[in-house]
Amino acid sequence: MTTEQISSDEISIPQTQTTVYEAIFGRRMSKEFTGASVPRAALERMIDAAIWAPNHRLTEPWRFFALEKDSAARERVAGLAWQFAYDNVASPNETLKQHIGDNNKNRVMDAPALVYAYSVPGADDETTKENYASVCCAIHNMALAAVAEGFNLDWSTGSVTKHPKLAETLGADSDWAMVGALFIGEAADEPVSKRSAATSIVSWLA
Repeated sequence: MTTEQISSDEISIPQTQTTVYEAIFGRRMSKEFTGASVPRAALERMIDAAIWAPNHRLTEPWRFFALEKDSAARERVAGLAWQFAYDNVASPNETLKQHIGDNNKNRVMDAPALVYAYSVPGADDETTKENYASVCCAIHNMALAAVAEGFNLDWSTGSVTKHPKLAETLGADSDWAMVGALFIGEAADEPVSKRSAATSIVSWLA
């Protein structure tokens, strides 16, 4: 199978009023979304942005699985999310176990858009580590593109990514590394965050 190659000088850049600084400082993760849908074209633009992340050796290690809303694929993955959460509740309280399982299932089913991201291993440990870092950069590109599209991206590495049969269910190879589940939609709130000032963590050397 031949892979279509895209040259950086041939890219058609989407028009947006959002500056790169607005996207960086406005990017927040939100677990609560409104009912607004994420158009497939917008999601495709986010993934287009993802693959232009920094990538040493040009290994292109990212692999994405986009699960259509209300699809059979979502149902299957939601079932795995429910089972893993249910099985890993420390308390023997059945009501609590059911509640936590339901919360995980609903999170998968209700997300306006849901994408799972994996990293392909390299020929050696160094390349494998660099590949994982590149996929993290790719997800951040997606998050910034989501802001430009008017959406928020919530990046999860929690129980919705942990079921041992998840990779098989999605169609991922067993040696691929899970990088995260990406929940995308219009935030129901206006999340605010804090950071330490850059002046407190940078050393200017002369």
